[in-house]
Amino acid sequence: MIEAQTWMSEVLPQLREVFGPRLLYLGLQGSYRRGEACETSDIDLVVLLDMVELGDLDAYRAIVHAMPEGHKACGFLCGIREFSTWPPHELFAFGKDTADHFGRLADFMPPITRDDIRYGAKVSASALLHPLTHGYLYADLEARRAILKEAFKSAFFLMQVVHYLDAGRYCAGRRELLLDLEGARREIIEAGLDPSGWLKAHSEERAFEMLLAWTRDVVRTA
Repeated sequence: MIEAQTWMSEVLPQLREVFGPRLLYLGLQGSYRRGEACETSDIDLVVLLDMVELGDLDAYRAIVHAMPEGHKACGFLCGIREFSTWPPHELFAFGKDTADHFGRLADFMPPITRDDIRYGAKVSASALLHPLTHGYLYADLEARRAILKEAFKSAFFLMQVVHYLDAGRYCAGRRELLLDLEGARREIIEAGLDPSGWLKAHSEERAFEMLLAWTRDVVRTA
């Protein structure tokens, strides 16, 4: 497992050497940013350049793959023009989950309204509702469990946004979010901490019922 701050401090000068003043921003997202990383966690980077062409992708890939555990690197690489016109409903949680390491992401973010945030929650909820319904109807046992594990992960990201809309507070991690929740919402996040263990103690029907009811509610009311 990497030490995130050290890894970022080592990759930054390499990016600056290759891209020079074209490198506008470097940030870290995901489980390493939230302090929830484990041995298999991805290293989720956010990189903004003045523009991105195919050769830039090759150069960037060579840099990150040469880093310790660089095969785990993933994330977001984009040109500034595209980013500045990105659909704002996709950028609220994106911005909240990004820690600055070079530059300030806020300097490049477009304006985001509460209506944008609500629309983003509705889009995410509908995107979760469909595979849950389809999986319950048509997937075999092994596939259903994989669908549920992925759904609990997706539900956490959606819950962060829904809770912000309801309570005005964005919780960066699962354990922080648990302190603010109760009822089915709390159980969804608890299940996501250990989906395999939760599914051993509860039925798949309970998982589908809980997730489907909540996502339907978000689609209707967000």
